[in-house]
Amino acid sequence: MGKFVNLSLLLFLLVFSGCAFRPTTDYIGRVDHPYDREINAGMQKVSGAVVYVLKKNGWSIAEESLPSIYERNERYDHGVYNTLLIMTGIKRHFHVFCFSYTHLNVFIYSFGHSSEVEVRYEAVTPLVRQFISTHNDKMVNGILDAIEQEADR
Repeated sequence: MGKFVNLSLLLFLLVFSGCAFRPTTDYIGRVDHPYDREINAGMQKVSGAVVYVLKKNGWSIAEESLPSIYERNERYDHGVYNTLLIMTGIKRHFHVFCFSYTHLNVFIYSFGHSSEVEVRYEAVTPLVRQFISTHNDKMVNGILDAIEQEADR
């Protein structure tokens, strides 16, 4: 009986230890291997495609701003590129014993009729300790494919 009580208590602590976690939509710092794609379209068309695809996939837009507010890059310094940072709201995903909270940052760098779209992904899973992931190849590549198709229309 004592083992059952100890196991039940441990399971209870594992499941509910992340309840105090408060997810925040925020800037995702540079990652070692960001997802990026070259798209043959200008800023207006690409930014419209990004917003459309994100909303179609269930993401809410939390903020649109200039990337230079958050980081330094040679693309921001000379004013040659049009740049935009789109931050999504938090999406909550249920797993077997916990929730994970994900959000995206989409950077658009445009020069004339050519643009680069960079997506940064972050998932936080609060358990006994927080697990942070910056990779979800299938989801992010699917979003980039959809953006590229939408921009080509």
